[in-house]
Amino acid sequence: MSSDKFSPVALNHCNTYDTDTLYSLLCRQFALLGIGEETFSGKNVVLKPNLVMSKSPEAAATTHPSVLRAGGRLAKRLGAKRVTVAESWGGPYTEALIKNHYKGCGIRDAAEAEGIELNCSAEWDTVEYKEGRKCRSFSIIKPIIDADVIINLPKLKTHSLTGMSAAVKNFFGTVPGIQKFEMHARFPEISDFSEMICDLCEMLCKRSTVISVCDGILGMEGNGPTGGEAKEFGVLLTSRSPFCLDTAAKDILGIDSVTTVDCAVERGLCPAFSEELEVLGDSVSDCSVGSIKLPDSQNNSFLKKLPTFMGGKAARFFQPRPKINKATCVGCGKCKESCPMHTIVIVDTKNGKKAKIESKNCIHCYCCQELCPINSVKVIKNPIIRLVH
Repeated sequence: MSSDKFSPVALNHCNTYDTDTLYSLLCRQFALLGIGEETFSGKNVVLKPNLVMSKSPEAAATTHPSVLRAGGRLAKRLGAKRVTVAESWGGPYTEALIKNHYKGCGIRDAAEAEGIELNCSAEWDTVEYKEGRKCRSFSIIKPIIDADVIINLPKLKTHSLTGMSAAVKNFFGTVPGIQKFEMHARFPEISDFSEMICDLCEMLCKRSTVISVCDGILGMEGNGPTGGEAKEFGVLLTSRSPFCLDTAAKDILGIDSVTTVDCAVERGLCPAFSEELEVLGDSVSDCSVGSIKLPDSQNNSFLKKLPTFMGGKAARFFQPRPKINKATCVGCGKCKESCPMHTIVIVDTKNGKKAKIESKNCIHCYCCQELCPINSVKVIKNPIIRLVH
């Protein structure tokens, strides 16, 4: 039974990245949601994809260029004054690296094909948010601050920390570069981190008109958001509410708990289950992908009962932890750069330079796993948990 309290979600089967097909489908979804020229005419529009790493579209870690092309084309047709692509990933945020990242993800060519601008400036500013429950001040990249309309273009993936990456989590990419690691250090507990992400998403939704279009055509399962395996989910979702879109997405994937969705439900921003949403187009049940591989980091029911036991020490002791695969590690230092608590060092061994995790101060954010370019960081479960799981 759907509720008028929440924004509807447009959902359709889609198994192609043909740009013209995607454009036609997106036109239908926008029409179903009542999104037209009045939203875009004369406005400054920013396309915000997920470009977490410089990977080809086939790796399913980043938003496919064809989805970005379709979104940009539609924004221009509906009268946008200016359409710009802007994104910040978990590394140094400089003009040269921004350009290389766009090229590596196939976004540069996609933008050129549609006559869309690429933001290559590394400018950012601080935005205050007094209504924030957990965080009341954010560093945000300049194009997002200046946007009238944000077309949020997430990739549908499992996620080692939050359970799923989709519309809400994608806005973490508005925090500039390595400042993301500082946010992980400020909010080491997953509950606090998820509350911060919800604050960020709410703030951006209040500042600009936000429309989320989720690329769930070729998604990722397993150790997402970068180290998992590509899997055909075959869906495209659109909504004015990133929170409601994520409720539908989690049910399509069959994931019981996504920490950012749990926080949003508690705030009354979305329902816990898609049955309470108005879903337009295809149904969630018809689009269900069946069983998927979850990240190795996901806790089982035993661990979920332990957060307050022994002051939280029991949960931390049993929590899955990152471990370097020394056989494949090349000592590049990317994991060291990404560690918010500076627990990773590069050491000389008889087999060359290797990364080493000093586990005492590890907060299990899995940034090292997420940003390792050759997937040499694995997540290891406590042996006791392996026995009871």
